Amino acid sequence: MSLVAVILAAGKGTRMGSDLPKVLHPFLGEPLVLHPIRAARAAGAAMVVVIVGHGAAAVQAALAGQQGLRFALQAEQRGTGHAVQCALPALAEHAGDVLILSGDVPRLRPDTLHALAAACATSRGGLALASFTPRDPTGYGRIVRDGAGVVQAIVEQRDASAEQRTIGECNAGVYCAAASLLRRELPRLRSGNAQGEIYLTDLVAVAAGQGGVGVVEVPADEVAGVNTREQLAELEALALAAT
Repeated sequence: MSLVAVILAAGKGTRMGSDLPKVLHPFLGEPLVLHPIRAARAAGAAMVVVIVGHGAAAVQAALAGQQGLRFALQAEQRGTGHAVQCALPALAEHAGDVLILSGDVPRLRPDTLHALAAACATSRGGLALASFTPRDPTGYGRIVRDGAGVVQAIVEQRDASAEQRTIGECNAGVYCAAASLLRRELPRLRSGNAQGEIYLTDLVAVAAGQGGVGVVEVPADEVAGVNTREQLAELEALALAAT
């Protein structure tokens, strides 16, 4: 298998105001998490690992009929880097690349994931990420480039300087990484940041220092995530209008 996918689906989704795990809220009549799973499969992922946490049993039950799924448990939510660390045992035999997607981003296109996989395959650092430029970048991780336009790092909003917060290019939270990079570098990540979490985004600086990072620019509405019921309704309306 040259390509597999990891789906981050362990969060509670407190702002949804519901006991239902966020990734199980319906989007176009199906669980939210099913949409990035399908996009990954359409992009060629032969195996999909879903990282579960809050409401793990309910998420697994909702996806029980799906073929080719494996589950990894993030019992304690300690950040995105920690979440993917929890998936490493499921990736132990995988020698190719890994798509890393959020379970609350339902409008991802397989073509975008194809482009990410291609960018990862040609990146010397073994990593590619999706970037976008929102109308208001507040709250998003900023993509830091050097004077030549080469990506150096991602800095999260809470850790960003005043100057870095003026950057308009943001991290979409969609990646493709060499499995070897994940196995080698994820265990080395630390939580010395404003949120006390293990950031997956710290891998970007690592890969940049090891040869470079690929970037695929995408429309903001394609990588918009769901944090509230209002956002869910807005994205569903966009999806219906596009059909």
